[in-house]
Amino acid sequence: MLLIAPHQPGAPIGEGAETGESVRVLHIYKDVYPPTCGGIEIAIRRIIEATRDACEAISVLICSRNRKSEFAEVEGTPVYKAGEWGRFLSAPVSPYFPYWLKRLQTDILHYHVPNPTAVISHLLVHPRGKVVVHYHSDIVRQEKWLKLYGPLRDRFLRKADVILATSPNYLESSDTLRRFRDKCAVIPFGVPVARFAPTGEIKDLAQVIRRRYGTGLVLFVGILRYYKGLHYLIEAMQHVEGKLVIVGDGPLLPGLIAFAQKQPHAERIIFVGQVESVVPYYYAADVFCLPSIYRSEAFGLVLVEAAACGLPLVSTELGTGTSYVNRHGETGLVVPPQDPAALAGALNTLLANPNLRHVYGAAARRRVQDLFTQEAMGRQILETYRRILERE
Repeated sequence: MLLIAPHQPGAPIGEGAETGESVRVLHIYKDVYPPTCGGIEIAIRRIIEATRDACEAISVLICSRNRKSEFAEVEGTPVYKAGEWGRFLSAPVSPYFPYWLKRLQTDILHYHVPNPTAVISHLLVHPRGKVVVHYHSDIVRQEKWLKLYGPLRDRFLRKADVILATSPNYLESSDTLRRFRDKCAVIPFGVPVARFAPTGEIKDLAQVIRRRYGTGLVLFVGILRYYKGLHYLIEAMQHVEGKLVIVGDGPLLPGLIAFAQKQPHAERIIFVGQVESVVPYYYAADVFCLPSIYRSEAFGLVLVEAAACGLPLVSTELGTGTSYVNRHGETGLVVPPQDPAALAGALNTLLANPNLRHVYGAAARRRVQDLFTQEAMGRQILETYRRILERE
């Protein structure tokens, strides 16, 4: 097992691991997966999986969603849950969070932002440790509060040892990241490719899905949130020769079902909710579509999952990582957001052309293998830890 040893003056990081001294990492966010099945939570889990063997200890600090501070182990990872009084604009209100942040001794403080609770807590208590800021997204929906929060966020970012952007696209398009470009490194998210392999069982389940719903399947996977743009995709399906299968749950589910039922093509919109494994759905589908409409869709991890299964992709141009994962004319098609006609045109182009679907799907799989594996992500994050630990 490769251990990252604390820096000794004049010695490269990594030497001295045989002494038993190695790096401790604390991941800091507001929730954890499981049970919270969000993009950031899943990304944190995969980072932990990819770096666990090279670290002495990895733990997580989140909020508890109740007033009581708690401790738990989630899939072998210690999770400290600071009591909270509720949430304001999605941010936990937790007077206990600064206490736990100061108390938990660590070598690397790996923050995942946006997270005003953690940012303000850091500025209050100045915890010891090198600071890695994983910049998942700009603040979009609560932008009007940036006059108050923006200066605090910028002060926090100035204290960071390194800021991790998830794609070169987001680094270029984020006003915040551009101001701190000299501190930024790009490390894309990665997926465990082996988990998306077409085993015999997966192929059998995919056949069951295709027999149930037929061919010409357009697939969406994700939490049903405001920025996903599903209203536009549902509307677009009126002019698409196929069916839309929506996998996932979320706050918009009741409204989306009601909206779909009012459409003349309601029988071609299928809500399946949460499923035990989404992989068979990827292999049953003909096209994957992520119709997001706001920059809150900063990367689109489901695009990588679908690409790992060899699916051609349709996504929207947001200036974010979605167009880094899905390259127009290479792995799929990219269309303007909030444009049902453009979505319908792209989907019909792919559904009507099996050869093009094959070419794009094969290119998408290769791009995942080249850029978006969990192993590559882990190596780059560990190298980032080594680099900042070397600094005096």
